[in-house]
Parts: sequence; C-alpha cells; structure tokens
Amino acid sequence: MGSRPGAIIAVCWGTLMYFGEKGYVETTKKIISTARYIKKELKKIPGIHVYGDPLMSVVGFGPAEGFKYNIFTFSDMIAKRGWNLNPLQFPSSIHLCVTLLHTKEGVADQFIRDARECLEELLNSPDAEAGGMAAMYGTSQSIPDRSMVAELAGCFVSALYTTNKSTETNGSVPKQ
Repeated sequence: MGSRPGAIIAVCWGTLMYFGEKGYVETTKKIISTARYIKKELKKIPGIHVYGDPLMSVVGFGPAEGFKYNIFTFSDMIAKRGWNLNPLQFPSSIHLCVTLLHTKEGVADQFIRDARECLEELLNSPDAEAGGMAAMYGTSQSIPDRSMVAELAGCFVSALYTTNKSTETNGSVPKQ
C-alpha cells in the first residue's frame, strides 16, 4: 500500500457493503455518466478548456487559450454558490470530483449554469481582485523558488494551530 492511508480502501469496502455489488456498479455508472455529461457541457462554454479526456469521475478544467482570467477566482465565485472544486497548479486549473450527489436530477445542469454565469461575470469584471483560494494559489504558484512554498505553507498552518495567548500586559500577570 505504500504511503497511502488505508481509509480509502476502507471507504470503498464500506460503500460496497452498503450498496451491494449490483448497487455499487449502478452507482458507479451513474457517477461516470454524469461526469461525462459535465465534461461535454463544460467544453461548450467559451473560455473553458477541459484538460485531457477524463474517463472516470474527475473533470479538470481551466482557462481556454486566448482567455485571460484567474481560474482560482472563478473557483471562489462558484464556491459561493455551494460547489466544491479542488485547485490544481501547473497549469492553473481546478477539478470537480463528481459524486452520487451530482447525479440527482437537475444538479449537473445547475452546475453548468452556475459555471457559465460565474465565468461570464468574471470575464465582464477583469479587474476582480483575487481573494480566498485565488490569492493563496496564485501567490504560491508565482514563487520562483519552490522550496519556499512548503516553508510558507508550514508557517501558515502553524499560525492556524497556535493557541498561545500573549502574556505581555502592563506588567501584571494575566488572570487564568
């Protein structure tokens, strides 16, 4: 198994036990069919380039040639509509992991509508400021010395988990 955690295989096994073999296969077919539908519809949106020919449940995409926009800003915009996409680098892109939830009636079509609307809004406001994920990924991708990225990310995570409160006061000891 190498360095991969056993949780992934445990979840697969648990899912198979829950749905049964027939249900697992039917569910997988629904997910892959929906991913292929989303891929086909994303390709129809001017400004979006689908990377490769995804055959399974993950669809990666980014700006089409000739279109200049921050894909991470797009991701932040569509996230505000309730969609969860994952950022990728080199090239800057994002991907959608299609799950059983996406196979429900109308969900894939809503995703395509939201993608189209968010891209249109972004293209009509080219000076939109990068914030959230767009700022984090855009900045880390632009750092020429890649070794600094790990160090900066480590500092960021450490800052998130630091629980020490400042004990500096006006010379008095803080109350516990």
